[in-house]
Amino acid sequence: MNEFVSLKQILSQFFDLEQVNLPVQFSSLIQRNKATLSSYLWTTKHCRRIRLCELQVSSKFYTESLVIYPDFCYETPIFGTEYLKIGDKKYFGAIDFHPVSKDEKYLTFLEAFPNKKVGESSFYDLDRFFSPKLWLHKRQEDFYNEYQIMVKCFLNQYQKCLLSSQKVTYSLQNDHIGYNEHMADNDPAFGVLKSYFGKEFAEEYIHNFLFSNK
Repeated sequence: MNEFVSLKQILSQFFDLEQVNLPVQFSSLIQRNKATLSSYLWTTKHCRRIRLCELQVSSKFYTESLVIYPDFCYETPIFGTEYLKIGDKKYFGAIDFHPVSKDEKYLTFLEAFPNKKVGESSFYDLDRFFSPKLWLHKRQEDFYNEYQIMVKCFLNQYQKCLLSSQKVTYSLQNDHIGYNEHMADNDPAFGVLKSYFGKEFAEEYIHNFLFSNK
């Protein structure tokens, strides 16, 4: 990767992050079988949960994944992005505002972004919890610099979306739970986590950290 800058560094440019202590089993840094797993958790104004995961297997695999959950009183979509590198052969990146209600006001913040070109996914139902502005790239060469630029563009618009959000009189908690269940049940990271950290840890990490309902 060229001039590596992590999602953690990019995120701190947009939000005043308040760190949240992780459960003991998900300590900030875990190393097993040549794999390094870094986990972070924050809150900030308008957002009840911001979690970041970085997983690296030397010379074989790298991924970083960020999800931002707004407070339950906002119809603001959930923000999600991830970047994946497999050796020096396969690269994948995705960024989206994941809608959790029928309110489409958020799309006004994405008018400058092209509509998604991909029609299907091997893992996710793209007609559910994914917006028409999903940015998704798969290539055989590294495009991390381009990905960084797009993450910043999306985060800039997401910040504006959050600041314009009006509280509703009902809770979006069940909608967030639906999103978490769908993502957890289909997360392709399970195989890698299982290989290096074991099945029990992989299942617990995905359901109780990556897509926790707590």
